Parts: sequence; C-alpha cells; structure tokens
Amino acid sequence: MTIPAINVRALPLWAAVVPLGTVVVCYLIAVGLGHVPACIPNFSGCTSVSSTGRMLPESLVFRAGMLPTALVLALFWQRCVTFLALGGQTGARLVMLRIIGVVIALSLVIYALTLGLEDDGYPQLRRAAINGFALSTLLAEVLLISCYRPMRIVATRNLLRWLIVLCWALPLLGIAAEVAKWAGVSRHAANNIVAWNAFVLASAYYAVVAQIWRHHGFSTECHLAVPDHTDSYKGDR
Repeated sequence: MTIPAINVRALPLWAAVVPLGTVVVCYLIAVGLGHVPACIPNFSGCTSVSSTGRMLPESLVFRAGMLPTALVLALFWQRCVTFLALGGQTGARLVMLRIIGVVIALSLVIYALTLGLEDDGYPQLRRAAINGFALSTLLAEVLLISCYRPMRIVATRNLLRWLIVLCWALPLLGIAAEVAKWAGVSRHAANNIVAWNAFVLASAYYAVVAQIWRHHGFSTECHLAVPDHTDSYKGDR
C-alpha cells in the first residue's frame, strides 16, 4: 500500500493560507446567514474569530479547515527541527521546539472540536486550548528565530528580519489593545481585533519560513507513517 507523502515546502504554505482562508470563508458564510454582523473585523472587532465557526453550516467548514491544519502544523514544526538540525543546530531548544509543535497541534484540535459546545466545562476547555495555542505558537516562533540566527545566509537576512518583526508585532498589538481598553474601547472589540490580526501575522510568518526553506534548498517528501531519509539541504552559501 502506497503511503501518501507531503512535499515539505507545502507545509508552511498550507499553514499560511488555509487557516486564514478558512476563517474568512466561515465569516462570509456567517454574515450571509445573519449569524454575525458585517464589518471588517480586523479593524472594528465587531465579532470574534470563534463566532465564525460556532453555528451550522459554517462550523462544518471551520472544522474541515482547522483539523487538517492541526496535522500540518505538527508536521511543520517537526520539519523545522529537521531543518535546524541539518544546519548544525543541536541542544534542548530543538527538543523543546519538537514538543511545542505537538502542543500547538493538540490545542488547535481541542479548540476546533469544542467550538460551539456550551455544556459545562467546554467553554473553559476551549479558552484554555486557544490560549495554549497562541502562547505555544509565539514561543515556537521565537525559538525558531533564535536557532536560525547562526544559519542565516545572505539571501535570507531580510527574511530573518521579517520573522523578528512579525514576532514582535503580536505582543505590541496586545499592548496597544490594553491601552485602547484603558482609553474606553470595548474589551471584547479590542480582544477581537488582536485575534483577527494574530491570524494574519501567523500566516505571514509561515509564508516567510517557506521562502527561507526555498533559499536553503530544503526539500523532502514527508511520509506520514514511514520514516523518510531524502532530506536535502544546501546549508550556508
């Protein structure tokens, strides 16, 4: 039986496009059905990201996009470890990055499966999952940057700067939201703006990683069940 393989370069591209695209599609469906108000949520915060996937039929689209994405993210962060190891990086940070990648995937699965369930315990579990997902993702992004710094090549210097900017943007956005709340902006609106823009920032981060891998010539087929030993990596130029 042939086991399906995933080109490693497709992993960050999927992570960059599918989650954000899923949320946008769900939002448009929800607006069309009158489930959420029509606005530009990235700027007005009129509705939350979670509201786009709470009700049928958009909840089906939400799960159809997010559950496969959880698997893709798990594979993506494992391949980040492979990429860094091939570049000569070793130590506890790689082990931590591998573990965090699993936490990111599990958190997204829990969040997607519990979204829309309002029985006892589910809202708290969902909030814990999305908070864990956000914090783990930020930590993984910082670790990737710290490990990649010694490996950067001339062609990726600006790309590394972009990764750093994107990592800084999210906490700065959170600080701006807190200032806005203090100035009288609705707490829910401010939190919603942060969440919507966090999706955009994460998508941009993954897209930059895809470009870094391309410049390094990092390519392989990632098999789901059988170990693969066809990694190629050009290293420093």
